[in-house]
Amino acid sequence: MANGNSDIVLSIVVPVYNVERYLGKCLDSLLSAKRTGETEIILVDDGSTDGSGDICDSYAEKYSFIKSFHKKNGGLSDARNHGLSKASGRFVFFCDSDDMVTADGMDKIIEAASKEDADVLLWDANAVNENGGNIDSKFDLILDHSGLPRDGRALTGTDAMTLQIRDHNKAAMMAMLCAVKREFILDNGLVFGNGLLHEDELWTPKVMLKASKVIYIPEKIYCYRIREDSIMGSASLNQEKHACDFIHVMNTLYGAYSGLEDDESRKILLANWADTYMWAVANYGAGRYECRREVTRSHIFKASKGAKSRLKAFILLLFGVKFYCALAGKSR
Repeated sequence: MANGNSDIVLSIVVPVYNVERYLGKCLDSLLSAKRTGETEIILVDDGSTDGSGDICDSYAEKYSFIKSFHKKNGGLSDARNHGLSKASGRFVFFCDSDDMVTADGMDKIIEAASKEDADVLLWDANAVNENGGNIDSKFDLILDHSGLPRDGRALTGTDAMTLQIRDHNKAAMMAMLCAVKREFILDNGLVFGNGLLHEDELWTPKVMLKASKVIYIPEKIYCYRIREDSIMGSASLNQEKHACDFIHVMNTLYGAYSGLEDDESRKILLANWADTYMWAVANYGAGRYECRREVTRSHIFKASKGAKSRLKAFILLLFGVKFYCALAGKSR
């Protein structure tokens, strides 16, 4: 891993793969901040077959604090890990190459990274369309940290998750909505799972569970672009991998949540975990695939709370994943 550089407040890691249409807008938005001199932008071309790699090189030639790396295609997690290995800043921010940030918001991140003695910095996002216009989307609930104090008060990561769940039954888990202290990442081995879809849903909770000090910046800083050809937008193209990877993520998280010492936090997180697990099983039609046998139905039933959730969990436990998915209309 790269050594720290005291002059660099924020390392911005940008994985790049076939995004020549959007990459310039992403980088220009990062460059619109006034304090870019305190950052480094690490571009990781993950084996692009379009002009994305050339765009990376052109920006690196123009700006001394932008670094361009090229590697064989290994997926989003592998590109993020590669960028992390090259980072030297105090904090690390993983920005997707088809998204954008606001100029004022980027400066607020840099300011917080320069002065806050925190493990994690959080902020919110807007969903935008192909042309960058704000839109309402099904992702809105997971782009916002509603429920967290807006006065800059520090929280533990566990409290930050439970407060969001209490507020709107969701916790924002996208890796792009936080900056994490680099030493904290390295000391806790918090790298991304290579080849794993839904890596954010595993990485972010692991980060938050370890974090003793989290600071929330109550601003919509990030612009999350909804694309038809994105990894998430093309879920139906590889539905089995989405289903099986999500099941793996949820099974891993069960061990992390069930080990919490605080009884109330453990129950809140596990109840939300059970609801999310049941949604994923149905949404990805897991009943069609062999990985359905890995669904921990008894854990889901024990963790579920509330009459509706308990009923769904009971049906899943008693009749199995195939029947549950058929009942939810996801059998084909």
